[in-house]
Amino acid sequence: MNQMKQQVEHNTPTAASTQWRSLLFKVNSNELMPPFYLWLTIVALTLFTLAPFVYLITTSFSQSKDLLSGNLIPQSLTLSNYGKLFDGKAGSDFLHAIYNSISVGFWTTGITIFVGIFASYALARLRFRLRVTVLFTILAMQLLPSISIIVPMYIMMRDGISINIPFTSIALLHTKPLLDTHFALTVAYISFSLPFAIWLMTGYFQSISKELEEASYMDGCGKLNTMFRIILPLALPGIAATAIFTFLNSWDEYMFASAFSQTYASKTLPIAVREFIGKHSIDWGLMTAGGVIASLPPVLISLFLYRYIVSGLSAGAVKE
Repeated sequence: MNQMKQQVEHNTPTAASTQWRSLLFKVNSNELMPPFYLWLTIVALTLFTLAPFVYLITTSFSQSKDLLSGNLIPQSLTLSNYGKLFDGKAGSDFLHAIYNSISVGFWTTGITIFVGIFASYALARLRFRLRVTVLFTILAMQLLPSISIIVPMYIMMRDGISINIPFTSIALLHTKPLLDTHFALTVAYISFSLPFAIWLMTGYFQSISKELEEASYMDGCGKLNTMFRIILPLALPGIAATAIFTFLNSWDEYMFASAFSQTYASKTLPIAVREFIGKHSIDWGLMTAGGVIASLPPVLISLFLYRYIVSGLSAGAVKE
């Protein structure tokens, strides 16, 4: 009898195990799955997302024999790949590619934000006919595939930008050929970054209370004074998020840079990393080291400025 009682007590779950089971597998009314499976999915997704980046870093510190043997974990670490990356003529070209990416990114971001602020404020606050239609037309421009405009843009950059009086052959402006220049890349990047910036910032401006503007008008401020003194300081998180996304898109862009860049006078970082792929061989060490350098700015920006990105996206949805 005592033996049976001990066996029953041994098989009966304790209060602690019952509590842990309840915490891990109990599903509340507002949850889709038990916490245990949710955390298991999050861990698996994190590993799946970070694994390529971790492998990129470890590969950049690997020797050639480790890379060719296919070892996931390098047998010995080395900095020779980074040394060769910044050494000699190849290093000079790579540094110039970094400068090109930074220059084009800042010009694209600056012009996009400057034009986008005025356009977004007008679409958010001024009432005129077809306002919503204009807003959705701008969004449709963002949905247009970039590959569909690369050929006419290439011809335009090759021959130079020409502005004529309509229905005449009189040219008001005709530039020299713009291929292989920062200007060509900046114009190309603005063509697809400006619609996104206008759409995002318009939603953010609409989220700001109109009573603040009305109070400013009563104090004698005009529309421009109100925009610069009241609206822009309140909209800084949304503007910062838009600027971050614009810069990151121009930093990572490959297709236009490949089409419009012919020499290292304008080749950006993605093109410089691609140059390590030869006709008959691939320098995996230099390619992975260049990939790590190219990945650092987006990673650092995302880590340190993520709160602006989240706040800007959470408020940047057009309400109409």
